[in-house]
Amino acid sequence: MHLFLRKVPYLLMCVIGFVVCIQCTNKQSAQLNFPKNRWYQIEVLSLDFTPTSLNESHIIQLDFSYVHGFQFSDIPLEIYITSPLDQVEKTLVTLHLLDDDNNELGDCVGDYCDLKFIIKDNYQFTESGNYKIQVLNTFDHEYLPNVLSVSVQVK
Repeated sequence: MHLFLRKVPYLLMCVIGFVVCIQCTNKQSAQLNFPKNRWYQIEVLSLDFTPTSLNESHIIQLDFSYVHGFQFSDIPLEIYITSPLDQVEKTLVTLHLLDDDNNELGDCVGDYCDLKFIIKDNYQFTESGNYKIQVLNTFDHEYLPNVLSVSVQVK
């Protein structure tokens, strides 16, 4: 018990530091993990985001983790950004996994690859209130195989 009490201030400082770091970076994210490595079309990645300041440039980024040797080079996605006034902005994007020479664009270690993709650069949130950002997999089949996780973040 005495050892635990000595560590309480240290743990408290770590928690406070973590919270301060999150507030300083002003980054919010949401993630979906796929234990069976399948991203089903019905699974929508959704992030509720409330900007702390309006009309500043933000980056909306998609992080895609997958198994090396992915059998598809392009992944079609739909991105929806819903404003606090319920105005919906739809963007169609294609996530490219290979370059023109068929090399992986993701950062791969062993069988696992991570790819960072900028959905929107210099995006400005113009209304105060809560925004909803949704990412949908529009792959031609029921699910997209060999996907470990996908996340969206606003920085």
